Amino acid sequence: MNDIALSLDTVWMLLAAMLVFFMQPGFALCEAGFTRSKNTANILFKNFVDFMFGSLLFWFVGFGFMFGSDGAGFIGAPNWGDLSFYKG
Repeated sequence: MNDIALSLDTVWMLLAAMLVFFMQPGFALCEAGFTRSKNTANILFKNFVDFMFGSLLFWFVGFGFMFGSDGAGFIGAPNWGDLSFYKG
């Protein structure tokens, strides 16, 4: 039963990540539509940088919170930004 739960959790996380990845270009195009044409490249680059920093921040902080410590200490504390604890 634990393997099925882990598989379903992984599928749900990948589905949610896919929705966020598709949300970013839509939001960028929406913002670019509200600005003048000379500022479109600036807005698109700012959205790309936001996506890049958001992905890195999730990797270093959010992933450790999701799959970190099993209760022996602070959530994810020994495993910031690596996969050494993941035994999947």
